[in-house]
Amino acid sequence: MKAQQIPGLSYAIIRNGKIIYSGAYGLANVELKAPVTMHTLFSIGSIGKTFTSSAIMLLQKEGKLSLTDPINKYFDSLPDTWKNITIKNLLSHTSGIKDYAHDFPGYPFIEKDRKQEYTETQFIQMAASLPLNFNPGERWAYSNSNFVLLGFIIHKLSGKPLPEFMKEKIFDPLRMNETRYINVREVISNRASGYLLDDDNKLVPGLYVSNFFSTTGDMGIITTPVDMAKWSIALDNERILDKQTLKQMWTPAKLNNGLEVIGLVGNNYGLGWFLGDHRGHTEIGHGGSFISGYTACFLRFDELNLAVIVVCNLNPSNVAWISYNLAGFLAPELKGVDQLKTKPNADTSFNQNIHTLLDGIGNDNLDTSLVTASFKQRINPITKILFKPDPSVQTSISLVYSDKMNNKNLERYGMQIQKINYYKVKIRNETHYLAIYITPNNKIADMRGY
Repeated sequence: MKAQQIPGLSYAIIRNGKIIYSGAYGLANVELKAPVTMHTLFSIGSIGKTFTSSAIMLLQKEGKLSLTDPINKYFDSLPDTWKNITIKNLLSHTSGIKDYAHDFPGYPFIEKDRKQEYTETQFIQMAASLPLNFNPGERWAYSNSNFVLLGFIIHKLSGKPLPEFMKEKIFDPLRMNETRYINVREVISNRASGYLLDDDNKLVPGLYVSNFFSTTGDMGIITTPVDMAKWSIALDNERILDKQTLKQMWTPAKLNNGLEVIGLVGNNYGLGWFLGDHRGHTEIGHGGSFISGYTACFLRFDELNLAVIVVCNLNPSNVAWISYNLAGFLAPELKGVDQLKTKPNADTSFNQNIHTLLDGIGNDNLDTSLVTASFKQRINPITKILFKPDPSVQTSISLVYSDKMNNKNLERYGMQIQKINYYKVKIRNETHYLAIYITPNNKIADMRGY
């Protein structure tokens, strides 16, 4: 917290269906020196998408919609280019609809002031008046607009505003009594103040966001880690959604060409959830951040019956690293990559291949002898943008650690993985980590950024 200048933070760790550790640290309000408690409410940002997607699945179970329904069934006056967009496209971020929040690189976004209030009709008109970034199902690009529209569908089919529907169908049944949607016009007890860092790295108040953009289906929930633990335990116990529905949500969505959708540098995406693995262990979860000054992380490692929730009142902050290292205290095999130590006499012979790989992706001149066929097939314009080399910037790559899979049956895109190498990548003053998935015949099958 000190290193990142995080004012306040709280967390909960769940194992085998019970909270085994929780804690609250720092200040909920710096000006008043008000401490964080386990009842302090934090915004969880895009983790709200896990609730919105669950609400959609509940409506499908009630027979009120189908994931294959085109969204023009629920909205009037949409352009012809939107006629093939389905509810599933919205849930999986494969619609091509522009993001109103500019959260994804390489695609034009909807430049709108989030201080302004909108009606549902105005937002739909605004989004539909602009061309799609790609044809529905052709690519994957994270877009908050998708989940705003899903929130509208929930409102239309249930006859209730999204916060009211969630309270009735999810929050109240699970006794998530401290969970609610933000209302910027209300004084809300126990709510943490949000903060940002300015250009001089000094703490400043978070930005004002209108009530409309604070309460849509993509974000808007404020809660505590203990209440979020109730959500995680309810998923384990199938309290809200059955196992078959969860499997559908936790299976990578596919593009029109049959490829699994891939997020930024490695993770897959299902229906409202990020999917992947951490150090060879299946990982299901979502992160959240909000320009009003909050960051949150929710990770589930179902093979180990372990889940971690961390929330704080600074945006941005790397609460994902905190989450991995909290998990690592309980299950050392999950320790964060930043905590791993290079072994003496480690085999660094593969290092040059990583330089060649990254340069090849960025220059659109990939050495295909280094990678599997499925890896090459998944290279897309966004990947090239992320790794486009800058001749003026010095980049160093060093091996950190290697996880051998031994008898663990880990596959990435149909390829057996023998080991995962972790590399520290230094660019300017920034440190990043890459996990490189290597097959028995020494081919790179996948990579993940941390």
